[in-house]
Amino acid sequence: MKKLSKHDIRNTISLVFVFIAAVLNALMDRVENENFSSSVFRGLNPKWWYKRESWKYAKRVFGWKYDSWHVAKSSMIISLAFAIVLYKPVFGVMDVLIIGAIWNGTFNIFYNRIFKN
Repeated sequence: MKKLSKHDIRNTISLVFVFIAAVLNALMDRVENENFSSSVFRGLNPKWWYKRESWKYAKRVFGWKYDSWHVAKSSMIISLAFAIVLYKPVFGVMDVLIIGAIWNGTFNIFYNRIFKN
């Protein structure tokens, strides 16, 4: 069995961060607007989970709102930053298509199945 190179490990971790970012993006879309009422989050405290309500009650930390949507958004950006820093291209343009497929597939599974009631 071939041992994974440092390059392979970094790219795998990078793709895990893309996966996490897509999950967070699906969460953001489910807790905002009309989507909240059809989500698995609808029974949770809307002052934290429902973007249309949570912004009114969110505590501020250095001007940053602390509620589910803003935590997910900030975490998504951090995950994407890690993915970018760690990734080394392998297939050129195909890398973009592969990463896009991971993002879209993950987002759709979480948005349309896991986070939907």
